[in-house]
Amino acid sequence: MVVQAILRKIYVDDYLGSAASVEEGVKEAIAVAETLASADLHLQGWISNSPDLIQKILEGRVVSTTQKAPQHSLTSNEGEKVLGVFWNTTSDTLGFPVKGLEDIQYTRVGLISKVASVFDPLGTASPLIVKAKIRLRELGIKGLDWTDSVDEEDKIWWQSWFQMLSKLTEVALDRCLFQNVESIAESQIHTFCDASEEAYGALVYLRNTYGDACVKIVQIKGSTKIAPKKCLSVPKLELNAALLGSRLALFVSSCLSHRISRRYFWTDSSTVRNWIRATVSFYQVFVANRVGEIQTLTQTEEWRFIPMRLYPADGATRSNIEEDVLPELWLNGPGFLLRPSRDWPEDLPWLAVAEEIRKCKVKLTRVDEPPDWSKLMIDQSNISSVLKLEGEFLEVVKACQFEAFGDELRRLGKGKGLHHTSHLLPLSPILGKDGIIRLGGRIGRAKLPYDVVHPPLLPNKH
Repeated sequence: MVVQAILRKIYVDDYLGSAASVEEGVKEAIAVAETLASADLHLQGWISNSPDLIQKILEGRVVSTTQKAPQHSLTSNEGEKVLGVFWNTTSDTLGFPVKGLEDIQYTRVGLISKVASVFDPLGTASPLIVKAKIRLRELGIKGLDWTDSVDEEDKIWWQSWFQMLSKLTEVALDRCLFQNVESIAESQIHTFCDASEEAYGALVYLRNTYGDACVKIVQIKGSTKIAPKKCLSVPKLELNAALLGSRLALFVSSCLSHRISRRYFWTDSSTVRNWIRATVSFYQVFVANRVGEIQTLTQTEEWRFIPMRLYPADGATRSNIEEDVLPELWLNGPGFLLRPSRDWPEDLPWLAVAEEIRKCKVKLTRVDEPPDWSKLMIDQSNISSVLKLEGEFLEVVKACQFEAFGDELRRLGKGKGLHHTSHLLPLSPILGKDGIIRLGGRIGRAKLPYDVVHPPLLPNKH
């Protein structure tokens, strides 16, 4: 147990654990501390939302609840000007203390530095951060150098964005995902995927149903990516979002210790919904590869359609600045999750999607029965037709040449020269208007009838 706790809960040089009671927490903390101390690795600076736990671990040193709520950086020292995730141990919430907004340089490198300093491992601030990332790429597309100042229009936009960034201090997220865990009857994961021409993203919520039918929705993790510069259709971008959501849900599930009974994946793209239900091999490489991975990570029946007006992930795919720093729908999830599943949006029926269907090339070859040369009769009555290649005898010569000079016929028909191994090459053959290979060369300059200077070529052993 101690070894597993150390392997799962140590991040670099910090140990992050949680327990349902003070007694369990003290037991785990002491066991971990003693195990690490035996290897000369000593844990120090214990922090907890329970003063009793601190008192028992640190030999009677109590953290008073009457003092000002202490905030402890989970990522860096408080003295550093870094925007990080902070833990308020009194309210047991995570927040975003914003620092370093007094000395902003409105150059490309200065803006990138401020945006990159926002530490958001849970993706909670994605609706705000993705707007800055989109705008930063636009500065690069405009050809702005690293130290060049932005123009007045861009500066006004960035001033509005930093003003919204300062409001992140008002955001507080519950640290505990499974409150009153002994009363939870069922836990579900709901993943929402969305895309626009600017960005795509996914967001995972935890839906806990308690024994008294009470439902609590908690945001777990969000993730966004900027849409590629290469022009992609919106359905393809939505498919990228669905793949991101599938990977994100798998990661979240692997990190949770509590049992998850069911998973749901929501998309507002009916095309993507139908692609996931279809056979992968029917579609082109881009769609087939992504749908194949989605079908590996998820089950097709876990995917459902949701109207865009109910969609919480939409805020993380747009570059326009909104009134709220983080939309209420983004933080708390759609309201229908609080209701029983029978009241959720109705799913769409499956339909075959013709878009991105793999093209199938069909080649038809006509196979004629070989002529029966034993039935060919040439006598005094038809010798004139044979010499003039009239009627059936023209087809006889064509069939004879096809059997003997098939490769030469194809190359001459395409206007190509004969292969150097062809034994017809010394005769400089040409392809007549009637489709027959005839003798070529300088003899064609003679003022004689066409059939005389360009006789058909026939094999000597046919």
